[in-house]
Parts: sequence; C-alpha cells; structure tokens
Amino acid sequence: MKNVIKGFILSAIFFTLCAPVIGGTAFNGDISVGSAEVAPGHQVIIPVYLSGNDIDIMALTVPLQHNSTDLSVDSVSFVGTLIKPGMSPLVQIDNPNQFVKFTYSPTSGLPLINEESGLLASIYFSAGASSPDQMVSIDSVCRLEYVGPPQLWTRVEIADSSGSSIFFPTFTAGYVQVKTATGTDDGGLVLPMALELKQNYPNPFNPTTTISFSLPERSHVTLKVYNILGQEAETLIDDVLNPGEHDIVWNPCNNASGVYFYRLAYKNKVLTKKMALLK
Repeated sequence: MKNVIKGFILSAIFFTLCAPVIGGTAFNGDISVGSAEVAPGHQVIIPVYLSGNDIDIMALTVPLQHNSTDLSVDSVSFVGTLIKPGMSPLVQIDNPNQFVKFTYSPTSGLPLINEESGLLASIYFSAGASSPDQMVSIDSVCRLEYVGPPQLWTRVEIADSSGSSIFFPTFTAGYVQVKTATGTDDGGLVLPMALELKQNYPNPFNPTTTISFSLPERSHVTLKVYNILGQEAETLIDDVLNPGEHDIVWNPCNNASGVYFYRLAYKNKVLTKKMALLK
C-alpha cells in the first residue's frame, strides 16, 4: 500500500493530472522566498520558507524563475531544512533560462512534514562581475507544459499523506538587489560612508535569519544576540573585518521562541535592533 501511495505522490508531483491553476483542496500554507543584497562578482544566499502549514506533507515541488542573465544559481542546500529521513531532495538548475527547481519526494517509509513553518531550501546565487545595478525578482513558475489529457503543469505543489490530494499554497516572491560599484578616486570601489545595521530578514523568522551591516573602515567588530532578559544568547562575530557590506546567517537551533536583540559594536559605536524567533 505504501508503494502505491508513494507512486501516486511522485506521479502527482511530476505529472499533475489537474486542470485549473486555482484547483485543489483548501490549504492555508504559504511558500516564500527571502531577499538580499549582493555586490557584482559575489555570492548571496536566498532562503525559501514554508509557513502556515496545516497538513501532513509527503512531497512538494518548488519551481522558481528570476529575470536577469546577470544572476546564476550555483547550488541548492538542504542543511537545516524541514526535509525528513526517508525523503530525497532533487534539484534542477537551468541557468540559461534563469530557472531552478527543487523537490522533496519520499524514498522509504512514510516521511511527513507536519511543522507549521520552517526552512525548505537555501539557494546560492552569484552575480556576474560586470552586473549593473538592478533588482532581480525571484518568483514562482506556473505554466502548462502539455495540454492533455494528461495536463502537465510546472508550478508550486504540495502532496499530502493520503496520496489523493494536491495543494497549491500561496506564494510570496523575493528578490536579489545587485549593487554595483561606480568609478571613484579609490579605484572604483564604493565603500559605505557610515556604520549601518539593517533589519534582519525574514523577521519574524524560523529557523534562520540573515543580519546585514555596513562598515566604513576596517576595525574590530562584535555582533552578539541577547534574549529579552538581556542575557547573551550567542556571539556571531568577534573579529577584525574589512570595510564594506557584510551578511551573517543566524541559526538559533537551541534557543526558544521569543524576542531577541542583536547588537553591533564597532569602535566607540553600538547599534541594536529587535527580532522575533517563532518555533
């Protein structure tokens, strides 16, 4: 029986036999893509999250497309994600067509994702060295590949444990902001004019979030996280850093849900912002 269910799930994910895009059973979940900034010639990590899940998920597929030939996908990581033992991740990267797709499919047993929210994948993008300033949208793909019967779709889909229902979650697009250098007297490199600590994204978050900051000069920097009681939860950075834009991903695997503060100390300046962890 399990083999029959598994076979149905796999065929449903890859060869969906349903007509309208708005079809399927009611489902309250959302799949969202994060956003980040990157300099030309550098790499950036874009997370893909599940939230609002209210079913037992056995399989899913998430096809994504961006709109710039200056951006390419290097790899897709499933470290720290919701994927379960007995599930296998599959990845398709098609940079000439600005396309990437990842899939969770069952390989043994009856693995189920029943968490309300969490990380599904981390996509590593690189911006071309000569990329101009631009905002690159990362959106879902929804297209009819073959007019049937059967009708074959490429779109975001989730399959439940029954092997008989396909769900179409809502989707929130993300973006990569490419910031290119312009000609200056220091050889073309544009450095930040002042210290800046940006709001973490996503926020609220689970399980990871990215903290970004800008340094105008090379100096020793500490970046620490504190709980609502003012107790230090983790030291993220305690090192000498070069000037420029910096990103760090915090994965608070051993911390409870709640409000936290992240504190950046640079020379004689201290900046603090608030964030919320939801588990």
